[in-house]
Amino acid sequence: MQITRIYTGDDGMSHFEDMEIALPVPSAYGRSSREVTAIAIGFREGQVGEMDFHPVFRRQLVITIEGQIELECGDGSARRFGPGDVFLADDLSGQGHILRQIEGLRRSLVIPLPPDLDLDELRTGVVQGGD
Repeated sequence: MQITRIYTGDDGMSHFEDMEIALPVPSAYGRSSREVTAIAIGFREGQVGEMDFHPVFRRQLVITIEGQIELECGDGSARRFGPGDVFLADDLSGQGHILRQIEGLRRSLVIPLPPDLDLDELRTGVVQGGD
């Protein structure tokens, strides 16, 4: 399963990364990723218009439920996210990104993640340093 990660590069600017989530755990419903501890969940609604460059204040997964936004990184690249799209907001420092409301009321599910989450465990499905 693929999500988009927005992260701060060594240049202090935000960039996109296509991140593949491993699904190594078989279940009666198909395959699953390793579970990740979430700090909380929250629902967000808004018609922002445009927010100028800003970093996020915490690492969080954002799942778009309704509406469409565009995120632009400091390197000039931009991507649109609509219903069902998932991105990991991980640009905690530097210039950050621009958010533009493109279509309709924006509704999303926000899942804050621990700052020490090992992204390689999500990519590979292998827990590092386990028992």
